[in-house]
Amino acid sequence: MNEENIDLSSQVGLNLREIRKSKRMSLDDLANVSNVSKLTLGKIERGETNPTVNILWKICRGLNIPLVSLLSFKENIEVHRFGSNYQFSGNNNDWFVEPLFNTHGTEWYRGCIEPNSEYSECHLAGSEEIVLVLNGQLEMKVGEKIHQLNQWDVIKFNGEELHTYINRSNEKVHLMLSLSYTTR
Repeated sequence: MNEENIDLSSQVGLNLREIRKSKRMSLDDLANVSNVSKLTLGKIERGETNPTVNILWKICRGLNIPLVSLLSFKENIEVHRFGSNYQFSGNNNDWFVEPLFNTHGTEWYRGCIEPNSEYSECHLAGSEEIVLVLNGQLEMKVGEKIHQLNQWDVIKFNGEELHTYINRSNEKVHLMLSLSYTTR
């Protein structure tokens, strides 16, 4: 598949429909368990909208699947160029994440948090997250504990616990993230 011809919104829609049907769920069923409207789910499945990462997390929690299940392409060799169109952003566009790879149950992402911003999330039960700070400084709040991280520092934590990425600087902070699931 030619990199320039990949349409992530369409692929997410196809993957969502396939997973939903394999679980024998209607759009109404999925709307009830994900707290995402049936109308929005239908638009996503048809590739008519580019959902935020928050919407995708809700859907994944409702389906009890990892995020990369919705974002995966079947390729033998994958190259993900920085700044591609594969980014999903937070509600205020102060956080973005790019899905990269799914390798033996571990999802890999590239992320960026804008200056003077923060973003919170939590993942499925049984998940473990690892964050590598590529530049600058980042505060990671995991539960109630705050960790100060500098360039090249790495943190590993229970992904199902509420965690917040905090950038108090005036520069973007770039990250590499991995997310693994021990149970599916």
